[in-house]
Amino acid sequence: MTTVVSSPATETRSESGTGTPRPAERVRGRRGRSAFFYVGIVCIIGAIGAAASWATARWSATAGQEADVRKYTVGPQTFNVVLKEKGELKAAKSTDVACEVEGRSTIIWLVEEGTAVKEGDLLVELASDEIEDRIRQEELKEANAITAYEAAKTELEIQRDKNASDVRKADLEIELKQLELERYEKGDWAQKLKDADIAIQEAEMMLERRKQDFDAAQELLTRQFITQTEYDEDEFNYNKAIWEVDKANSARAVLEKYTHVADLRRKQSDLEEAQKERERVAKNAEAEETKKLRDVEGKRKELELIQDQLAKLRLQKQKCRITAPTRGFVVYYAGDGGGRFSMGGEGQIKEGAEVRERQILMQLPDTSAMVVTVRIHEAKTDKLESGQHATVDVEGLPGKRFTGTVTKIAVLADTQNRWLNPDLKEYETEITLDPSDVPLKPGATAHAEILVETVTDRLAVPVQSIYAKTGKRYVFRSRGGEIQPVPVTLGPIGTEWAQIDEGLAVNEQILLALSDDHKRMIPDAPARAGVPGMPENHAPTSEAQRGQAGAAPAERPREGNAPRPDGRKRGPRGDRSSSTRPTAP
Repeated sequence: MTTVVSSPATETRSESGTGTPRPAERVRGRRGRSAFFYVGIVCIIGAIGAAASWATARWSATAGQEADVRKYTVGPQTFNVVLKEKGELKAAKSTDVACEVEGRSTIIWLVEEGTAVKEGDLLVELASDEIEDRIRQEELKEANAITAYEAAKTELEIQRDKNASDVRKADLEIELKQLELERYEKGDWAQKLKDADIAIQEAEMMLERRKQDFDAAQELLTRQFITQTEYDEDEFNYNKAIWEVDKANSARAVLEKYTHVADLRRKQSDLEEAQKERERVAKNAEAEETKKLRDVEGKRKELELIQDQLAKLRLQKQKCRITAPTRGFVVYYAGDGGGRFSMGGEGQIKEGAEVRERQILMQLPDTSAMVVTVRIHEAKTDKLESGQHATVDVEGLPGKRFTGTVTKIAVLADTQNRWLNPDLKEYETEITLDPSDVPLKPGATAHAEILVETVTDRLAVPVQSIYAKTGKRYVFRSRGGEIQPVPVTLGPIGTEWAQIDEGLAVNEQILLALSDDHKRMIPDAPARAGVPGMPENHAPTSEAQRGQAGAAPAERPREGNAPRPDGRKRGPRGDRSSSTRPTAP
């Protein structure tokens, strides 16, 4: 039991109770700070000791690991060089179902995805209210256009009858004028000329009789058988007869010289005018008929245009009901970011969504022939050839392996995901599967192994024994208890084995797992001339360079110090040195 005795000095306070601490209180504060200081020193010493113990234990474990490291005796191996890629199962042949309605339309009914359909089954129904309104308007226009067209045809027939009548009248007028001219030349003129001659003869005969009467009157007046008045009357009649003869001669002269010429020209002019009138009538008739004909053609074309538009609208209404062109099961199209789900909800194939003309809505795949579509990085395309055999595993079908052949390699890199990584260039490759009785569904995830080549009985080592540094590949050879890094030249590389072209011999032993001390044995590359600190043969930085250098693929995880999937070696967690961190071979 410990007893604490309080000194009177420590209990003494200032008179005010809040003033400056007394000497006893200051002594207590110094003692507390000294205690904290000593405790801190003890904690630091303890931490240093713990770290030293951990390092010692780690060094001991590493030394034990080096003693128990696994080794491999180099010898010939037979292995396959394959490309492992993840892809998607698709139908080799697929029928696209697209929207054929002009503009934008709204989906009001949609068949469920995955539904098995036969030819003629309804797949999609689009809203057709606007189209029906336009159909009614066009039907009204069609009725008016039909009426106008029929009226124009009737007017054309009337005009043609009128033109024919006018032409007949003009022809008749010409005929009449011709007859009048002929009648005048062959009848009227001769008759008038004869009448004039007869009038002259009558006048001359009358003059002869009057002359006889006048001569007799002179003799009778001499004998006084007649009176003077009777004599004067006979004399007057004689003179009148002379005047009548002169008049008749003058009338004939006027008739022949003036009246005949004037009448003949008049008749000829009437004939010419009738002929010209006929030409005018014919031209006017042709012009009026052409005008009416053009009007009929215009009305007909207007009607045909309206009828074509009406037929197009009716066809558009029919296309609002999209039916299956062939049998199959429904897969919503997602080639341009659409489908059931998409970012932002745009382009989704669902009820209420808007679709545009020629937009593919769904596909009806023919599952009798299937293909696997994979994307091959540009660094690996040099290993691809059409006709290479492949094996395919489909997720959801455990224990089932399918065979196929590479049938298509894209000429240009696919840019579908370029917005995610502009530097990523992949080539779409199709593997056509061999016929199988196992039912396959498009869209399933598939894992393909493309057989590039088969290495037969060649010197090879496990891929996990190869390490890369400064652009070179190394293995660690164990000879007489001494570990030494040996640069090697690689040939074809498979998933488990890598062919050795130079650097090793048969029955030599190499390490399969290394410590950090072993890795530090790999020499650093000398500095490049003119660039201090830059190695002459630095490690390849791009996937293409690593592929050209014969880098081993790192698709499957490996134990120990196996390369990581991202191309870096799996080393101890404490090793973070960038200069000794190897890349995948």
